[in-house]
Amino acid sequence: MSDNLSRLDRLRIVREWQAHQLGRTDRTIAELEERDAAAARAAHVLPPPAPSWKLSVLRVSGGAQADAVHTGDCGMSGKRTQAMTREQALRALTEGGITACPYCRPDRELGVL
Repeated sequence: MSDNLSRLDRLRIVREWQAHQLGRTDRTIAELEERDAAAARAAHVLPPPAPSWKLSVLRVSGGAQADAVHTGDCGMSGKRTQAMTREQALRALTEGGITACPYCRPDRELGVL
């Protein structure tokens, strides 16, 4: 049957097949671009801000014990910390009997002296 087709008809069939393949390629490119754009958007999501106040926690035989209140950027707070709001930090220093870190002095920033 292909012997009966003229050269022009054969070229039209090849062109139609190539157009089909080009459409598939364009759709694949669009999908990959969207996936890359979504990954780029996800990578640019900012991490949550550092807490303004932290409570350092010590491990003791019965569990955990609150140690001291620190500013959010204090390097002396150790690895085990809990984020605190300003109100929680004030309450811990004034009512909770928890000490202020002697290095970062959160009591100064909080106005508790």
